[in-house]
Amino acid sequence: MSNTSAHQHVKMIVYAFPGLGTDRRMFDLQTDLDCELRIPEWIAPHKNETMNHYAGRMAQLLDISQPFSIMGVSLGGMMCMELAKYLQPEKIILVSSCKTRSELPPQIQLGKYVGGAGLASISFIRRAIKVYNQRMGDLPPEMKMVFDEMVTTVNGEFLKWAATAITRWQNETIHDNIIHIHGTHDKVLPYKYVKADITVMGGSHYMVGTRSEEVNALIERALGLP
Repeated sequence: MSNTSAHQHVKMIVYAFPGLGTDRRMFDLQTDLDCELRIPEWIAPHKNETMNHYAGRMAQLLDISQPFSIMGVSLGGMMCMELAKYLQPEKIILVSSCKTRSELPPQIQLGKYVGGAGLASISFIRRAIKVYNQRMGDLPPEMKMVFDEMVTTVNGEFLKWAATAITRWQNETIHDNIIHIHGTHDKVLPYKYVKADITVMGGSHYMVGTRSEEVNALIERALGLP
């Protein structure tokens, strides 16, 4: 290898997908990761579309001409599991998420049988997510403000579709290039239901924000970054 090529540092492309009710601001503290972080905008869902079908449409919009990895938090991680059925990412990084339906807590799985969020209004879902976050989250005031703002402004139709799609999610396929990072104090997707590859002691569901330095180091190691 010539000295020139050895010194050229081409950054790995990582497509990142945020959680339910959030947008690209969820990754504000990941912008200094040593990679080219791309955060695609969610596309409009079709009525009663499954997460798998949605991911198939999303996959067509990503530039896959160079090697890339995918990363997701919460809902975003579930979406990554479906995207990997259509794409060949180098790595699949899940943070505070689930690989399969059986890793979802029972109350979310049961949502399927009570109609999920399909029966609720968008404003009700927005309120429910904010209340749930207050009960389950550990965000400091400034982060809580950003979270509430995201839930208020995120596309309502997508929010309603995604809340329902999670309860109907059926995936049981586990790809062999997954690294699952999970906190022991995650109250939304409890640690006891998932099989984590990397455990963050005391980490909560929102640890990409509250423990960003530690989580970023783990993400970089999982991606094999120098």
